[in-house]
Amino acid sequence: MSLADDHPLLHVVHTWCGRRFTQNTFSELGFSLHLRWQERITEFCGQHQVSILDRYWDEVARETMESLGQGNPNTREFSIQPKNRSIFLDELFAARALVEPPFKSPPLVKCLFEHYKKTYFDNEFRQAELVAFEKLQQEESARLGITAVGWTGRKKDAVPFVDAFGLRLNFQRQGNRWRKRNDNGLVFDIGVDTAGNPFCTKPPLIFRIFHANEPRYAFEIENLDVLARLVPGVGMYGRCAGPESYVLGIKGYIELFDVIASSLEKRAMNCASN
Repeated sequence: MSLADDHPLLHVVHTWCGRRFTQNTFSELGFSLHLRWQERITEFCGQHQVSILDRYWDEVARETMESLGQGNPNTREFSIQPKNRSIFLDELFAARALVEPPFKSPPLVKCLFEHYKKTYFDNEFRQAELVAFEKLQQEESARLGITAVGWTGRKKDAVPFVDAFGLRLNFQRQGNRWRKRNDNGLVFDIGVDTAGNPFCTKPPLIFRIFHANEPRYAFEIENLDVLARLVPGVGMYGRCAGPESYVLGIKGYIELFDVIASSLEKRAMNCASN
């Protein structure tokens, strides 16, 4: 996708309130798995790394939004160049050690990469993390009143849940898509991925953001890991161990997408207040 710098979609995403505003607003809705993940990363890295981690997460999120997810901040490669390319991330990339297989684009903060490697190689550590987050998912599902009646594990099962969660947030159904438009002319689109394997391995959601005047060009989020660049830790909503965790994931991602929609129409003064 090639877009001119003055494309209306790029113009609006440059005004995004940022990771912290988006994360805080999402947390105020009762979602917390991302915060628990960040806390565990901080415990692993140490308190002395907090400012570096926060800056890294902030600037990865900003570049992801401004490049419409078309690139990878960890490799410094973008199909759409972010307007505010991070000098900090450039410096981390230049200083990193040689990357060897199986890691293609690891985090640029050393301790975050060490956590990634430990999760990959250390089965006991990985299983302990999975068990901990399964428990947190169960607690959050109960707290939010999540029920999974009608869920059998097929992708098509997501449709009535998306319909219920989306309509509650004023997304209007159009066939098998749900859309809403904000004051900046952006359209926020939710779809259900029913292609391929009929059974779910993660919440089967596809998100798109485009400008009403240029619907051909969009920020397409088919890989939910892109959302974890905008708010680190939300990938925990994609690790599903049972029916309730799948429904929690569907609700969590839709609510986050709605928060992103509102964060793209806030003015700078309102952003700073959160």
